[in-house]
Amino acid sequence: MNTIRLLAVMAGLLLSIPATSHGQDKPRRSFLAVLKEGQTVTLKESAGKYEITLMKNIPLGHKVIEVGSDYVVFEDHASVTEIRIPVTSIKAIIKLKIPKE
Repeated sequence: MNTIRLLAVMAGLLLSIPATSHGQDKPRRSFLAVLKEGQTVTLKESAGKYEITLMKNIPLGHKVIEVGSDYVVFEDHASVTEIRIPVTSIKAIIKLKIPKE
């Protein structure tokens, strides 16, 4: 009988311990975390997969409208076309770094 009580107490203690992130210091960032609403990007489609290139201070291309957990919504420069791309259709997100002169 004491063994059953001991097991019940141990089970209660184990259930009361909060879940952790398996030894990680910070929660993992999403693949889409680099994209922010309002950013200007260019989209390049090849074989059903998209390459998204981030561009600073260039008013052409597409603007990020919404970033979901598994999709991104873009709007073209003329605000005529909106495209929703699932994360499974994204080949790469490229951050263009132009050297300062």
